[in-house]
Amino acid sequence: MEFKLTLAGKSLAAAIVILLATVLAVAATIARGTGSQPLNAPTLVQGIVQETDRVTPRELARWIVEKRTDFQLIDVREPWKFDDYHIPTAINIPLARLFDPAGLKHLDRGKKIVLYGLGQGHAAQAQLLLSMKGYNAFSVREGINGWWYDLMTPTSLQTTGASPTGYQQAKQLRDFFMGSAAPTKGSAESVPSAAPPPPPPSTPEKKVPATRLKLGRGCT
Repeated sequence: MEFKLTLAGKSLAAAIVILLATVLAVAATIARGTGSQPLNAPTLVQGIVQETDRVTPRELARWIVEKRTDFQLIDVREPWKFDDYHIPTAINIPLARLFDPAGLKHLDRGKKIVLYGLGQGHAAQAQLLLSMKGYNAFSVREGINGWWYDLMTPTSLQTTGASPTGYQQAKQLRDFFMGSAAPTKGSAESVPSAAPPPPPPSTPEKKVPATRLKLGRGCT
């Protein structure tokens, strides 16, 4: 029984490799048809295996903080989800419209195209298809879920065995994107605080004229 299970596992792995090779072969033909460079299948497979086709949330955060202009950040989720919350600097091109001419015209072939969705699935698939078309495409590891967990969630709340190592750097990034980071003295983003508004003019209290109480019967 153990031999049969091992064989089945090998057969499954072989089937996956054959399927991937078939997809890459078809994609290479598609890529040539678009006028881009022929697909380098071994390099693409190596990138998938070594995960060099992905960007970590923290790496992406550094790019945004540094205001780098060599990449485009694309949110492939539905518009209402993008409106509900999205990573700063991202533009919304839903996956269903990404490969339409109207969607592709927003992509700059001279820049890195970084895509993210709810998790890894759709963004990784879109990244692969864009790579087949000659774009320098990447996906965000674990999508916006990874962004929220790795950056927006305090380190002390992420796991029961969370370590304090490096939490200050994570906190600085979280404060930056949550809008609560206090600018350091002398930095370009320092803005002098506005003077507190003057107190409203005091109004003199109206004196109520004293009235004599009328005593009833039986009172002295």
